[in-house]
Amino acid sequence: MFALIALPRSARALSLSHIRRYHKPERHSSLLPKTWILSSGDTMDSLRTTRLAQALGIPYEIKQVSRSWLSPAAHKQLASLRSIFQSKGSRTLHFTKDSDIDDGLPRLAIASSEETLPALLEIKRQTKDQATTVFLGLPNTKLSAIDVLVLSRLDQMRLRFLGPARANLENAISTLIPLSGATSTKSSAISTNDRREIAVCVGSGIEPSGFQLLGEDIDMLASGLLQVAGADPVRLLLSDRMHKSVRSMVETRLISRLAMPFVDSQGSSHKAANLQVIDYSKPDQPSPETVLASATHIIATADDVPSVALGVSLGKPVYISGEERTQRILRNYYCVLDTDNLVRRFYPKGSQYSYMLAADITGQVDEFSAIRDHEPWAAYDAQKDIDSVTAFIHQRHDLLNS
Repeated sequence: MFALIALPRSARALSLSHIRRYHKPERHSSLLPKTWILSSGDTMDSLRTTRLAQALGIPYEIKQVSRSWLSPAAHKQLASLRSIFQSKGSRTLHFTKDSDIDDGLPRLAIASSEETLPALLEIKRQTKDQATTVFLGLPNTKLSAIDVLVLSRLDQMRLRFLGPARANLENAISTLIPLSGATSTKSSAISTNDRREIAVCVGSGIEPSGFQLLGEDIDMLASGLLQVAGADPVRLLLSDRMHKSVRSMVETRLISRLAMPFVDSQGSSHKAANLQVIDYSKPDQPSPETVLASATHIIATADDVPSVALGVSLGKPVYISGEERTQRILRNYYCVLDTDNLVRRFYPKGSQYSYMLAADITGQVDEFSAIRDHEPWAAYDAQKDIDSVTAFIHQRHDLLNS
C-alpha cells in the first residue's frame, strides 16, 4: 500500500514559484504586427505618439481610452482590457469595435499620459509580457513594468531628485526636450520685418516640477503682449487640460484685456490686438504644429512644457512667460534650455524689466526679451531625437522577443 504524504505549505509554494520562474510562456498566438497608440484625447499627446508610431514604420491604430482616476494598481486588480477602452462620444466603457480583442492584440503599444497608463499595463498583462510597451515620460508605476521609457532631461532631473539609483535605467532613453511630434524640424529664420505672427501657448495651469499659473502671471503676460503685439496677428492656444479656474482667469484677465484698446506707459494709444483664440477643449481646431509652424515668435507659459518642446523642435524663437517664478527642478531645466540658447524669458521691450535693455552680440535688440546680452539662437535637431528613440525601441523589441 502507498501512503499519501502531504508536503508542507511552504514547500508547495516553493515548488510553484520555481515552476513559474523558469517556465517561459508561449508567444501570444494573436499578436498583430501593428502598433496601438493609446490616446486620452489630449491634442499634444496624440501629436507626439502618432509621430513616433509613424517613425517606427509599423502599421498603427489609434485606440481611444477612457479617462479614469483609478491608480494603475487598482486597474490591474479591478479592470479588464475591454472596460478601459471607450468609443468616441459614448459613456460606455468598451473597445471601439467589439471584435478588436478577438482579432488580436498588438506587438507594440505606445502611451504618454497617466490616463492611458492603465491600458498600457493591461495590454502587457493580456499578452503575457509578449507585447512591447512604450511610455513617453515618467510613469506613475514601477519603472521596470514598462519595456521602453522615453524620458526628457526634465524627467531625468525628477528621477535624480528621488535618488541616484533611479537615474540609470536599462529600459530608458533620454532626450533634452520631450518628443514633440514635429514633422518639419528645419530651422526658420526670425522675421525682422514689421509683419509678425505671434503664437501664445497657455498650459493646464500647473507643472508639478515647479510652477503654478496664478493671476499675476496672466496679468504680466497680458501687459507684455500689449507691448509687442500691435496690429500683428496673435493666436492664443489654450490647452485642453486647462483647469476651469485657469480658463476663467485667461478669459477675464487676458482675452478681454487684449480685445480692448489701451494706452501704454508713454501715453501712446494702441488699437485692440488682432486676437484669434484656439481652444483645444473644443472640436475641429487646427493642429498645434500647423499653428506654431506659421508663427514667427512663440510665447509659452512656464507650465506648458509640451508647447515649448514643439516650438523648439520647429526651430522657432520661444519665450517663457513666468519663468522667474519657477522653482526647484523646473527652474533648473529652463536654465539648461536658456544656456543652450533654445529659449529666452519673455521680458518685452517696454515692460517693467526694460530698464535692462541691451543689444545682443550681433548688435540687435530682441524686443521680446530685452534683458541682457543674448547669444544667437541655437538650432535643435529634433529629427536626431526621433531617430535615436526609434532605433532604441526596435533594439529593445528584438531583445525582448528573441
